Amino acid sequence: MNDTLTPESIDKKIARTPSTQRLRVGVTGMTCASCSSRVERALNKVAGVEASVNLATETAEIQFDPAQTPAATVVAAIEKAGYGTLSAEAQLAVEGMTCASCSSRVERTLRRLPGVLEASVNLATERAQVRYLPASISVDEMIAAIQAAGYGARNLDHSEETEEGDHKAVLLHAMGRDVVLAISFALIILLLAMGSAFSPAFAAWLETNAPLPKFWEGVQFVLASVVLFWPGRRFFRPGWIAYRHLSPDMNSLVATGTGAAWLYSSLVLFVPFVFPASARHLYFDSAAVVIAAVLLGKYLEEIAKGRSSAAIRALLQLQTKTARRIDAQGQEEEVSVSQLRLGDHLLVRPGERIPADGRVLEGSAHVDEAMLSGEPIPQKREAGAEVFAGTFCQDGRLRIEVTRLGKDSVLAQIIALVESAQSGKLPIQGLADRVIRIFSPLVLAIALLSFLFWSLYSANVSLALATAVAVLVVACPCAMGLATPAAIMVGTGRAAELGVLFRKGSALEMLAGVDTVLFDKTGTVTRGRPTLVARGGAQEALVIAAAVERDSEHPIARAIVDAAPTPSQPVENFRVVPGQGVEGQLAGTQVRVGTREFLEQQNIAIPEDDELRSQEAAGATIVFVAQGNTYLGWLAVADALRPEAPAVCTALRQMGMNLALVTGDGETAAHRVAKQLGIEEVHARILPQDKAKIVQEVQAGGRRVAFIGDGINDAPALAQANVGIALASGTEIAMEAADVTLSHPDLGTLVTALRAARQTLGRIRGNLFWAFFYNILLIPLAAGVFLPWGLQLNPMLAGVAMGFSSIFVLGNSLRLRRIRAFVA
Repeated sequence: MNDTLTPESIDKKIARTPSTQRLRVGVTGMTCASCSSRVERALNKVAGVEASVNLATETAEIQFDPAQTPAATVVAAIEKAGYGTLSAEAQLAVEGMTCASCSSRVERTLRRLPGVLEASVNLATERAQVRYLPASISVDEMIAAIQAAGYGARNLDHSEETEEGDHKAVLLHAMGRDVVLAISFALIILLLAMGSAFSPAFAAWLETNAPLPKFWEGVQFVLASVVLFWPGRRFFRPGWIAYRHLSPDMNSLVATGTGAAWLYSSLVLFVPFVFPASARHLYFDSAAVVIAAVLLGKYLEEIAKGRSSAAIRALLQLQTKTARRIDAQGQEEEVSVSQLRLGDHLLVRPGERIPADGRVLEGSAHVDEAMLSGEPIPQKREAGAEVFAGTFCQDGRLRIEVTRLGKDSVLAQIIALVESAQSGKLPIQGLADRVIRIFSPLVLAIALLSFLFWSLYSANVSLALATAVAVLVVACPCAMGLATPAAIMVGTGRAAELGVLFRKGSALEMLAGVDTVLFDKTGTVTRGRPTLVARGGAQEALVIAAAVERDSEHPIARAIVDAAPTPSQPVENFRVVPGQGVEGQLAGTQVRVGTREFLEQQNIAIPEDDELRSQEAAGATIVFVAQGNTYLGWLAVADALRPEAPAVCTALRQMGMNLALVTGDGETAAHRVAKQLGIEEVHARILPQDKAKIVQEVQAGGRRVAFIGDGINDAPALAQANVGIALASGTEIAMEAADVTLSHPDLGTLVTALRAARQTLGRIRGNLFWAFFYNILLIPLAAGVFLPWGLQLNPMLAGVAMGFSSIFVLGNSLRLRRIRAFVA
């Protein structure tokens, strides 16, 4: 189906796409002719669509007008009919993009290809995220289309990330060489062009040592030509391609400005008689310095981009390349991680990272899992425990069985989630995209008008050329294109380091605008497991109860055993009394632990206690303890609050948040927890399926809601909320259940998430303000509006100013690295 395509044929295909396109879509879920007929009817009901569906091949052949009906709408019609579609996602590395116009053109190129459903191109990460129909288009065709548009591209997956880093390092090194060459030659030209104006002695030396007339001007020509057509090739080639596609960009502006200055100067040098004497000025210095300044700015920009993706690199460094596998004969062999298969047995020694997610078969070791859970204390892992790729085995030897590989591992999912968030576009970027689309043509028009006006008004061609070149150079839209993606990269990357994983970039903007937080109770503001919360009576009641409960697997028994201050004593004749409690002999004496009825059946009196009644009223489970016929005391077991929860709620209120508690517990227990947290709005006895209705009711009051729960039972509420937040341990990250996942077990990560979202959005607004107003202020200055007052922007200074604007935006974004975790 996919013909071999050359860049030229792709170029023609993009430029002259007919109004009607053919699309082939793989359809899943069809089992009979009725199914294929239903899909066909559903497609043919869509305006402008003609379709035939083949049950045998499970494909739909569709003819449609993309201008009238987007491909995504066609796919949605199939899914609405109850069937699935075979779509895939690809991540492409794109090279050669220098400004927002570049990323916009690559994005438009991809979206126009038949079979591409969605495409998002990020200038800061130099990545294209594409959702497409494999039956209609291949990744190679997308790459060829990008290359035809004038950019480099290649397929990228996690296995190539290290090579990607090496490749970028090579490109950065090559750019660094070009920067040194451009700056060196530009300085020599600047010295030759302007040195004599400041030093008569230097001017005399030049004149004395010139072997031919205009020798030093010729040297300037040669050096400027080298600068423009070697380091400057980075602007001229893509700039010309952009003109060819009628979509001028930053490269076009720089190439036009410097090329005009070079051409004008060359004509003055070689055919001076075509110009009046007053206009015979050379601008080789301006052309060379602008190229050097802009290239230096792009070089510093690339370095800053590398720093902004530090989070991804840090995660990638946790991945090991090799593993020590144990074969069927029990022999160890070192193999590449890519060769591992599910069920393989691996040996992990002290000081090594675990190469794959797995289950411990033998051995015991303390494993540092801070990169996943945020827990700084290494966790003991022994037979039966789960371990995860990238975590660090501090001591002991582990034999593990591989249970998850590659993209299914927890670490790979975290990396994918961070990359997805960094590649996404925020709604706030829509304004910048719309402006950028018309910006470059507008700048070209302003430059042309400036040239014509000053040529006619002042009769000074040199002045007119200087203003036009300054406008073209100073107005490059680099800063606009970097304003949003640079801040997203740094903000989401830093947030990931602090345990906040954004599923998509837009979730960051939505979270920044939230004004209400709804909490699920169990497992969110509470620990999610029974804990001893109070006790009464004799001090030894807890120790004796723990001794008897040691052999029980009941959650309440576990809570009592965990709370016991001393090792439990051995118990004989242990017996469980279903529904009532347990009993056994301790040092020859019968001990009973259980309900009030259990003890009263043995004629053991239980005295009244105000604290006991208070705990019962609050919903705690009360366990009574007796030794022989003597009552010892009571133990209250409940799902205790997380210790940091009160401080988190206080911090949220200080941030202006409205708080509410949503739980399936009874009124008494719910209000007890809410009172401890200072929450006044309580929704009790709410079934899981009704939590979404509570969210809707709150939203109906005009509030923007974040719902925080476990990400599984609360899925409907998480989906309904403006922002769904899943609180999960690093080993059970609910990737698909929420917009934001808090991978650290501390609830304080919620405050960190809100801080990260607000600060990142603030940086984006600041970046956009700077980028827009920078151009609003400097374009008139460059165009000569202030010339009557003696103010003019030299083209060389324009190049420096343009580079500074991008560096400012990136530097402002890098300040997000200072975001700190909330500590209760």
